[in-house]
Amino acid sequence: MSEMVFFNPGDAIASDHDFNAALRSAEIFHRKQKQHELMIVKEENGKTYAVFNATDAQTDASAQTNRYQIAKQMPKTTFH
Repeated sequence: MSEMVFFNPGDAIASDHDFNAALRSAEIFHRKQKQHELMIVKEENGKTYAVFNATDAQTDASAQTNRYQIAKQMPKTTFH
């Protein structure tokens, strides 16, 4: 069973239809902003991957959030 999270799509740092492209964007941002834990997530019913700051995750669905499946988590200390 995959873990689901909720984010406001407007809070996305980056998005792409290709996981590797989203991962590259996340790595670039992560190198510059090491204090952030990032999540690469996939739309529940779509083909888009998005990068979010993990602290922007919502606890439940609302009119302003979309449901996403976690594809990869990047802790604060992944890159130096």
